[in-house]
Amino acid sequence: MSSLSKLQAAKSLDDLAAILGYKPAALAFLLYHLPVAQKYTAFTVPKRDGTPREILAPTPKLKLLQRRLANILYLALADIDKAGAPRRYLSHGFAKNLSIVTNANVHRRRRYVLNLDLKDFFPSINFGRVRGMFINDKRFALDPKIATLIAQIACHDNVLPQGSPCSPVISNVIGHLLDIRLVRFAKDQKCTYSRYADDITFSTNAKLFPKDAAAPVAGSEHEWTLGAALLKEIDKAGFATNPTKTRMQYRGSRQVTTGLLVNEKPNVLPEYYRRVRAMCWSLFNSGSYYRMVPAALAGGKSGDPDVKETATSLATLQGMLGHVYHVRNQVDPRPSAEKKSERTATATRRLYIRFLFYRNFVVAPKPLIIPEGKTDPVYLRAAMEKLTAYHPRLGMIDKGKFRPAVKFMNFSSTVHDVLQLGNGTGDLFHFIRKYGDSLKAYRHRPLPNPVIVLIDNDDGAKEILGAAKGLGATGISLTSSDPFYRLGPNLYLIKTPEVSPKGKSCIEDMFDPKLLATVIDGKIFDPNKKHDEPGKYGKQRFAEKVVQPQKDAIDFAKFAGLLDRIVAALDDYAANPPPP
Repeated sequence: MSSLSKLQAAKSLDDLAAILGYKPAALAFLLYHLPVAQKYTAFTVPKRDGTPREILAPTPKLKLLQRRLANILYLALADIDKAGAPRRYLSHGFAKNLSIVTNANVHRRRRYVLNLDLKDFFPSINFGRVRGMFINDKRFALDPKIATLIAQIACHDNVLPQGSPCSPVISNVIGHLLDIRLVRFAKDQKCTYSRYADDITFSTNAKLFPKDAAAPVAGSEHEWTLGAALLKEIDKAGFATNPTKTRMQYRGSRQVTTGLLVNEKPNVLPEYYRRVRAMCWSLFNSGSYYRMVPAALAGGKSGDPDVKETATSLATLQGMLGHVYHVRNQVDPRPSAEKKSERTATATRRLYIRFLFYRNFVVAPKPLIIPEGKTDPVYLRAAMEKLTAYHPRLGMIDKGKFRPAVKFMNFSSTVHDVLQLGNGTGDLFHFIRKYGDSLKAYRHRPLPNPVIVLIDNDDGAKEILGAAKGLGATGISLTSSDPFYRLGPNLYLIKTPEVSPKGKSCIEDMFDPKLLATVIDGKIFDPNKKHDEPGKYGKQRFAEKVVQPQKDAIDFAKFAGLLDRIVAALDDYAANPPPP
């Protein structure tokens, strides 16, 4: 049964609790008995002009409930899309595969681009609107009891709070009526319409912009006011506009939609990219960078020039550079392989590679372990936690929770796409081979911690072993038994311990054969499984369904040899740091 069908079939709190994965009593407690003071934490963040924006962040228990509700609603919307005819998306915010780029893309190369802003977008959506929409919207048509419960989960003080995980998806559902009204209005006016959250754009190539949509203010050269017909449509949908944010942009001048240029194709503002690039060069050469902060946020007056401020975190720059890369990578029409090629990669991609390399390897805040796959960290964390003899070097128990003293490479989509790590030994081979040359590109390279590449000692490692020999690891082979091999200033290679005359081993060999023989749903474990095969399951399921749940009962003694090698590499780096 689809998520939408489950919601439509639900009639009671018990039914909704089952859909959300809660016991009825637990859901009832969160809704009716948890004190209001324990539901949200209120704080403010300054807007660019210095005025405060209130954020209501749900406390962990309520946040989990709202996130589960959001996930169910996203799945229900996907069910609705599958059942209907293909259509052009009108709302590009808070939706899978849609973004400010897709929103801006529909308004490129236009004679006129009109931007307007909805006033108090989330607060204007109250309890009654949420409940009524889930009852009356034919796409949902939920039982009134279920609609009431959803509104109770989502709303606070009678409105959708900004900061709740389910506010974005519900605002999109509520905003659907507005989208339908305005796309019809835009069609009549021969305009293109789109919305990103509270940011609405109309564009056209007509010689004159339709007066029913907007018209220039008499006596003003650039000020425009929204037309009465457009304001009426917005009002009927239950929203209002912020007149101070209405902006008309003409062909021949800069046209910006949701922060992106749209004159030719969606792109970041050139001064934004120049600022990001300058920040990166400062970081790579000196170890610090400055960011420009609106004067109102730095204690000055709104309208004063931005203030230069020393950044205290790399997160700001990573967010800015990630934004530039995301935009430009989406509009690059070339095949993925060509984008990733060293020879044809764009300057933006090369800069992002340099930043991620710097953050992860040049200034690594902890010793970093780069394993072959995503499941190895699950095994190693559990082994480090349970083999207490290694706690002084590899971690500690803090308030009942194990805190590793080392970090494992997070094979995120960004790391996989940009750094090209996370796809097995082939990626590690290229990483090791290029590591030394990559380091030379930084004037500031403190190298506070080692970077340890951890591989299975099997036939798949032969290419890596060859690269290691070229970097000075003489004598390395499947049968060699050195605890580690130092391949660069802070780069180490460690193999899984040799367990046979031919030396071959993999990390799964360290588990008891009985554990490896665990049957799940009639299937047996095969560490070499890469595709769907009848009767077998792979490493990911073994890590999640066997190792993680049973870690307190598993004997990790055979991992001691591998942990010894990690500790030996850490000790070597502490005793022999690279020269400054």
